[in-house]
Amino acid sequence: MNRHTMIALLSLVCLTSGCGTSVASLAPTASAASSGEAVSTPTLTPARVLPTTPAPRPPPSQRPSLAATSVQVDTVAVTIVDRLRVRSKPSVSDDSYKYERLLPVGTPLYVLGGPISDSGYDWYEVAPLSSRSLDRGWVASASRDGERWLGAGDFDCPPLPTDFRTLASMPPGVGLACFPQEPITFEARIVGCNCDMDGAWYSPSWFIGGSGSPELLVEPDVNRPPEDPGDWLFLNLDPNGAYPDVLPVGRYLEGTSWSDPGVVEVTGIFDHPAASSCTLTEMDGEPAATQACRIAFAVTRLVAVEP
Repeated sequence: MNRHTMIALLSLVCLTSGCGTSVASLAPTASAASSGEAVSTPTLTPARVLPTTPAPRPPPSQRPSLAATSVQVDTVAVTIVDRLRVRSKPSVSDDSYKYERLLPVGTPLYVLGGPISDSGYDWYEVAPLSSRSLDRGWVASASRDGERWLGAGDFDCPPLPTDFRTLASMPPGVGLACFPQEPITFEARIVGCNCDMDGAWYSPSWFIGGSGSPELLVEPDVNRPPEDPGDWLFLNLDPNGAYPDVLPVGRYLEGTSWSDPGVVEVTGIFDHPAASSCTLTEMDGEPAATQACRIAFAVTRLVAVEP
């Protein structure tokens, strides 16, 4: 699996921009209305403990509400029209890719950034809260005539995940919206990706694949690297975390035996403090600020689980 295949599959954490068509499809103009878009309706060494200090999270009674009276960054918004388009960039330019999945009316979204005014629209960067099949990207909040397409919303957060499957199956925005910097612990296995990671990179480099062929977190009973991105997470290792001296990574080579080093207990957080300065550099491009690291799960501690 090469990097481009993985990036296309992994909308949870690793979204890059592609090339799109030059015609925007945002509102019920004569052509848009006919298309139905945006219409109003081995043996593990013991863990070597290093200091790690994730920010404390206040109890639920002291946390601010995710809801707001208007669309704002770090709150929940909701689509108030049907078939709203998501784009890779806040414009209708040729390099702003149009994602095929349109947002149904009533879709809750976590607002990551904005507003940015371009092409006659005010754009917000959003991450879906209700489905893993929807794309993270930019949406226009209203038509050029002022018809609202996006409004303030609310979202009922699920319980704190305690197992890998629950964590990996969450829609892209849920970890950041509901559990920012709150430690989450579960058991998993670390496996090698056996894939080529090139074309773009993140800074800090330990986020979202790092450099070269990354490691993945999978369910404890999985015996080879899975192909479905819903079955794995990147192993984003905080450099200041606590880990075994030798990282227990299982390897699988086609036609040979599976190397199984055992299961580890994993602790990590969403919205790691280092994510606030995260950048993405495209091939032959300049570093650009990105919210991808905020929604990525950052590992702060690994401990071997006794068999």
